[in-house]
Amino acid sequence: MWRANRRSNVYIAEVEIQQGRHYLRTLQTGQELPGHEEPFQRLTNLLKARRFSAAAIDAPFSVPRKYLPDNNHQALLEFVAAMKAPKDWPFPAAQDFVRGVLSGRSLVSKKPLRETELAWKGKHINVRSTLWAGPRGGAAMTAACLTLLHRAGCPIWPWDPADHDGLLIEAFPAAQLYHWGMKYQRYNGDKKESLKNRKALVAFLSELIEIPGRLKERMEETADALDAVVCAFAAIAVSTGRLLHSPSTLDSPSEGQIAVHDAIIGH
Repeated sequence: MWRANRRSNVYIAEVEIQQGRHYLRTLQTGQELPGHEEPFQRLTNLLKARRFSAAAIDAPFSVPRKYLPDNNHQALLEFVAAMKAPKDWPFPAAQDFVRGVLSGRSLVSKKPLRETELAWKGKHINVRSTLWAGPRGGAAMTAACLTLLHRAGCPIWPWDPADHDGLLIEAFPAAQLYHWGMKYQRYNGDKKESLKNRKALVAFLSELIEIPGRLKERMEETADALDAVVCAFAAIAVSTGRLLHSPSTLDSPSEGQIAVHDAIIGH
């Protein structure tokens, strides 16, 4: 998905405020970002420039506290950045990432979760483990995200205050949609039910944010584009003080926290 000539499932949504109304300005893949570098580097450059108030990423920002190097998030970022990546890859492979983080230690459970992930799993939402490299594992996207965080060099919430420009925030579209009482699953793919659910979600989001027609079509075509727009609300939540607080996550700040908007904008 990070090759220049590949069809990508990584979308970037850009939201701005016009006359007090949120407006979806662009919605594009990593391959469509300006530049001649590989898409991962183009995304890195976009974040490094910090021409935004806040940006949310749908991927884990940390691992369970028990497995943090020196119980420190910055040490984790530096540790992953020093890992060897496969040829022509911008980040470590999932299995190499897991082996490196564990450093010979055994897992307490097969698929360990952070406190913030356990909180949403308790609501019956499917959560991927950052240290599981098997089927439907989260290790690959965690390795990619940690590499991106390190290279971008931006302030990262909740480790850095929310008043920083260029702030990076962890999002989880399923959690946001669940909190809003919307369909949070079965909207991916080409089945008739999935298409129907995507159209319903796009209609709902259109009440919260101004979406140009051509971008609505793109959101209806693929769940990845729709998720990118949902992620924007995590960034809005932290940067505007509309964050849904989960007591269970505040005890483990080193693990990070999934950001969810506390209420529907305008309601």
